[in-house]
Amino acid sequence: MAKVEVQIRHCFCCGLSVATILIALYSLFLYSLLSGLGAWGLSDTINNGDVSHYNSCEQEAEGKINADNRKVTFHPSGQTTVVIEDTTSYHCSFGLYTEELKYSREPRELWLMVDVTLWVLLILASVLLIVGIVIYNHWLLAPWMLLMAIDIIRGFISTFMIFWLSHSNLARIATGIFFLGLQILHTSLLMLIVAKFQKIFNRRNGIIIDNRPPYQDPRGYPTMASNYAYSPDVRRDGGGGGGGGGGYYPDPRADPYYGQPPPPHGAYDNHGYPRY
Repeated sequence: MAKVEVQIRHCFCCGLSVATILIALYSLFLYSLLSGLGAWGLSDTINNGDVSHYNSCEQEAEGKINADNRKVTFHPSGQTTVVIEDTTSYHCSFGLYTEELKYSREPRELWLMVDVTLWVLLILASVLLIVGIVIYNHWLLAPWMLLMAIDIIRGFISTFMIFWLSHSNLARIATGIFFLGLQILHTSLLMLIVAKFQKIFNRRNGIIIDNRPPYQDPRGYPTMASNYAYSPDVRRDGGGGGGGGGGYYPDPRADPYYGQPPPPHGAYDNHGYPRY
């Protein structure tokens, strides 16, 4: 069975330990905000149903202008000016994600219950994430990873439904693009925490992942034992070169006159041949 290792050594700004703390603080802030907005949306849905926001947002997305969005101005000359205001509000844009206003009452109420429960659990998991880094316990990182993976899947489904139910409305399409980017960001954060989990696990269990030698010449040049880092391979087999068969540094024992007294002066001519 193959084992998958996530080898991430640094975040773009800092090491994995600092990055994990920053991710935990980010999660605390984001999911506290989402939990509050989701709980408010759930309360409004139970009390008012589709009357408060859903109906008007659907009419806006379909291009229907309500009478409340028109301001009529009468001029003394007899002219009448109709001013149509932009009705795009928080509820009709970001509320598609935080309050599930892309759905009508019944599915919206169910999805908001699921969302608020998941987001509250992620707040608690973010606290455990900080504790796990402080005491260096990898198992305290596991709840955050599991819940974040579930929220990413839920977020992709929610973003897809924003596009599906956009009615080609630009505000809804822009909202879907924003939250699609948020899911991609959360996926990268999840990979960082998985890498930190594996790093703590390996250190606590004495597992060495990177056991390469300190340095190895990637070019693979053959070298001899010398004080120079890139000395050439010097041949000592007596092949090539002059003076009795040596290379760059010929073996003097290969010379036929090795160990004998030098010849008398004038025994050889100018070309190195013996005089007979």
